[in-house]
Amino acid sequence: MILKQHILFFSLFSLLINWSVAQTNANEEYKDFHMAGDKSYRSGMALSPDGKTVAVAGAQGHPLFIYDWKTDKIIKQFEVGGWSAGAKVYYSSKGTYLLLEQASVVNFAPNKKRELAFEIVNAATGEVVQKIDKAHAVQIANSELFYIVLRGNEVSLHELPSGKKLNSFIVDNATHSVAISPDEKNIAISHRPTLEQVKNVPTIRNDKKAKKAIKPALKYREMISLYDAKSFQKIKTVNELYDIVYRLQFSKDGKLLYNYSIPHAKMQTASAGRQGYICSIQMPDGEPTRVSFMTLATFEPDFTVNESGALFGVMSTDGFPELRIYNNLNGRLLYRFNMRQRLSDAFKKKMMGDNRASFVFLPDGNILMVSGNQTLLWKPQ
Repeated sequence: MILKQHILFFSLFSLLINWSVAQTNANEEYKDFHMAGDKSYRSGMALSPDGKTVAVAGAQGHPLFIYDWKTDKIIKQFEVGGWSAGAKVYYSSKGTYLLLEQASVVNFAPNKKRELAFEIVNAATGEVVQKIDKAHAVQIANSELFYIVLRGNEVSLHELPSGKKLNSFIVDNATHSVAISPDEKNIAISHRPTLEQVKNVPTIRNDKKAKKAIKPALKYREMISLYDAKSFQKIKTVNELYDIVYRLQFSKDGKLLYNYSIPHAKMQTASAGRQGYICSIQMPDGEPTRVSFMTLATFEPDFTVNESGALFGVMSTDGFPELRIYNNLNGRLLYRFNMRQRLSDAFKKKMMGDNRASFVFLPDGNILMVSGNQTLLWKPQ
């Protein structure tokens, strides 16, 4: 009986491995290698504005690397961040600074606002010029002259590199996210809605049956408002309800505002898991578009647009990390790179990692990905 069980187990195992290899060979061409050795644990990446290097944040005590992707060489390393779970990393617009954001699981405390630690680092020297603790969101302005912080209901502007507080204003019921437009004219902020705002949302205003949704909307949904960056006067509230908004991000040209949201645990309806969405809003009029990009990521996922603006990439998962590439104009899914397809490699190499992964679009059309101690160079076919 035991022998039969063993035979059945290895038969199923072989089928899984063969299926995995077949799927990988059928769909993907990629290079798999260890950046900085197989013991280096990585958590986030960002492409420099000139496209020449990639900043790779470490986890579990590993340093941040500045990586020359053309020569496959690490040219600098900085002992920054130091958070056990690692960090997300962003270059400032001119490449002077790196912004490190403490990594966290999304919606780990749904009834409390998420508080994270941030560091602003000189990208040339590795000097930590500012540390920001217990903040919900931080972003460096395009001019690199100041940065913006959301902490509680206060939105504050601080000089770079000194950190001197320049100004601030209050947004009632602010939540997790703030972003400043590339021209530094508008500030977008996520917040809990008022009863009047909920009633004015078209899906509720035009449907009598939707009135039952008002109470849960007030408790579990959020909205986004735009403020003038000089006068701090509200310009507009986007007339749409969103789930818990964890990131706001303007496109490089400022024509779109992306927002990543995930439903509160009590509002989850998908059997497949916690479906998050990146939705876009037309700027400067603040009108929601009909395009959205789905992700099942349990950690806050990387998302970005390639250099031409044609492709939108976002990390997801189905038990293993998965990169999804969408048509940025219509939201159609084009490619998927699933780590499950590399299961056979896991038994041949020392693979470390959890369900997180990070990626960047490289200028040559390839995609660089990291997950745990693995680095992959992939070109979608």
